[in-house]
Amino acid sequence: MKNKLYKPIILSLMALSLVGCDTNDVAIADNNEKNEIVEETNDEEMNTENKPAENNIDKTKLKDTEENREEEVKEESSENAKENKEVAEKFPSDENAEEDKNLHEKDGKYVTSMIAELKGEADDYITSTAYEYKIEDDKFIVSGSFDYHEDPEDFENSEEIKNEKEQKFTINDETVFQAVGGMAPAKDFSREDFLKYLDECKNSGLALIIFVEDGIAKTVQISS
Repeated sequence: MKNKLYKPIILSLMALSLVGCDTNDVAIADNNEKNEIVEETNDEEMNTENKPAENNIDKTKLKDTEENREEEVKEESSENAKENKEVAEKFPSDENAEEDKNLHEKDGKYVTSMIAELKGEADDYITSTAYEYKIEDDKFIVSGSFDYHEDPEDFENSEEIKNEKEQKFTINDETVFQAVGGMAPAKDFSREDFLKYLDECKNSGLALIIFVEDGIAKTVQISS
């Protein structure tokens, strides 16, 4: 009888022991999981602490790259500006080309006859004629045509400069305007007086001669 009573009690105690063991195992497992979470958190914090250093390195590299790129852009801009300048000099604009076309800077002698009624056209033995004259800033401007002599002493060989509304010659403060003829001494004029004299002689048939040296009209003469 007693054995029958002890047996259920013993079984109950064993069951309680097993439950305790399971509880301890669960607790241990929970502690292990918590420890793993703490370790992972610490690892993340350590990684986070290390990131600024990595960012600093990346930013330094990025700054160097940006500075190098800026230098490259400056060099490219400088090279482009140089190329554009060379192209502009080699291929001038239409306006500059027109200016250069009618600006006579070749050293030598330029000769024309003052016959306004011919409007710059030739007539019989007269190969070049002029009909209008003016001075603008540093330019003496003649309407008409010219005979150009590279060697002022060579009267035979000449180059024809076709009739244009504006034939331009650069002048400066040292340019001499004068009338010459025969045995009389040359008579010098101011710019204003010379233009008046040109107007008086515009149909006279007298020669207008311009001597160019170093690209500048050194002497402008009315010659009989």
